Amino acid sequence: MAGSIENMHAVYKKNVFTHVPPSPPAELIDCSNFFLDFSSRKFLNIGLDPTDEFNTVIHIITPPRFINISANFLKRIYRLMGYILLFILEKPQKYKRSLFLDTDSVTISSMVYQGENMLVMESKIQDGCRILLNLSDLLKLQDLEWSIFEIIKRKTEIVKSLIIQQINQIASYLKRNTEVVTKTLEDMTNRVKSINNIFITSHVIGFNFTSQL
Repeated sequence: MAGSIENMHAVYKKNVFTHVPPSPPAELIDCSNFFLDFSSRKFLNIGLDPTDEFNTVIHIITPPRFINISANFLKRIYRLMGYILLFILEKPQKYKRSLFLDTDSVTISSMVYQGENMLVMESKIQDGCRILLNLSDLLKLQDLEWSIFEIIKRKTEIVKSLIIQQINQIASYLKRNTEVVTKTLEDMTNRVKSINNIFITSHVIGFNFTSQL
């Protein structure tokens, strides 16, 4: 179901349906995982995103889809959790939809799917990034709240600074141990790959994230 829910009505009317999978999420550094539902393969990844200035992000992943949200956005979801659960527990009404949260990047709403009220989280900036969570998923998410934010705090306040420190250490090592001036990104990439990881590791102080970097 690529595109927004509103746009899908036109697609269904034409009896044309093409699954367009979204681009996979970025690989996270120091990634921690939580299962919402093992049998349905629904889980959370929490880690530092190298494409977003090493900020802590949350990937909520289901078999066909995922969505990328910030720690602050997740806090907003938890503040609304009581209201969301009240709606999810109501008797499903086929054409009833509720909008719980609408930001520049993500919307949270409801829909009826396979006879159940479902929470829908949909990205406004990444086509095809949308997930559906049922009552069981939301209750599991609620139970994990304390653990999730403990991990977010550790990554944000401790791990991020360690990673930035190690990047600076690796950069200093490369500067001291490379003689040829690199002129392009490809030159730099090849030069980094040519350095023996053992030498880099021996110059990194503290907990080592070199293999992930």
